[in-house]
Amino acid sequence: MTLRTAAALLALPALLAACGGDPGESPQRRESRVAAARNACVAEELTIRARENLANLDTLAAAGGGVAAGMRAVYEYAAVYRNYAENRNSALAYVDSAMSSRTPADSTRYMQRAAQFVVRPAEPGTLDGNVAEEWQRGFAGARANPAHYCNTSIGDEPRDGDDGEREGS
Repeated sequence: MTLRTAAALLALPALLAACGGDPGESPQRRESRVAAARNACVAEELTIRARENLANLDTLAAAGGGVAAGMRAVYEYAAVYRNYAENRNSALAYVDSAMSSRTPADSTRYMQRAAQFVVRPAEPGTLDGNVAEEWQRGFAGARANPAHYCNTSIGDEPRDGDDGEREGS
């Protein structure tokens, strides 16, 4: 057997898995894995948007010599929203990693990490409560939109080279 043939045989299981997914994966498991990946995608998008919004406010504040009195509430809301979005993004990225893991031990470890980012429910009408409601509306709207990028770009096949670890996790 040549080196090329040996390399091809070693790569065959990975190629087969990439082409058709895990043939032993149940439809329910596949559906859960895809949902977790889509959830993580939407959470990442909301986090990027929150960071950009806060950065824009930072730019305005720097140009004006600080946060204007009339903008303090807006700035504080944007900062709390960004923090909330980053927290939810981390949690959902770990859930995605858990659902894509190849071993039960890795899956368990990722789910334990995801649990560390659980956000306590906030009182409705408070700053934290309003931020949580807005984030949830944005998240639910994106997930319900069949044309949204995260719902169209993530399919049933495993991601190339996926070892269960998401970028930025």
